Amino acid sequence: MRILRNILILLSLVFICTSCAFDRGIILFNTQPITAYNATKDKKVFREGTKIYYLFIAPKKMDNEFIRVQIFQMTDKAPWGGNEVVRTKDYRLMKDERYYHTNYFVLHEKGRYVMQVFSHEDFKNPLALNDFYVE
Repeated sequence: MRILRNILILLSLVFICTSCAFDRGIILFNTQPITAYNATKDKKVFREGTKIYYLFIAPKKMDNEFIRVQIFQMTDKAPWGGNEVVRTKDYRLMKDERYYHTNYFVLHEKGRYVMQVFSHEDFKNPLALNDFYVE
């Protein structure tokens, strides 16, 4: 009886802990345009003023046409909890881009940054996020 009770408690905890999880995609960064040959060589540190290429891979096929890419800097100077949005841009996805998006950007200030990708249907829960540094 005790074993059955423990199994039920364990199953309940697993159900409760995993039911709130969101499917997350991934974001890869590199100093060169990302191809099949260099996709596994993800970079985290970049020099200021250089191009930072990224590849967003969706957790599943996206039905919507638009995504929002947002970059914010982790800083003590920002008034809203240490985050300062430095770049937000919306992209329209072509029919063959429903699983991924790739582009680049340039940052001219040193610091720790976080990139988030959102669906236009939900701006509260990012599809993917990853951090990087500019030195």
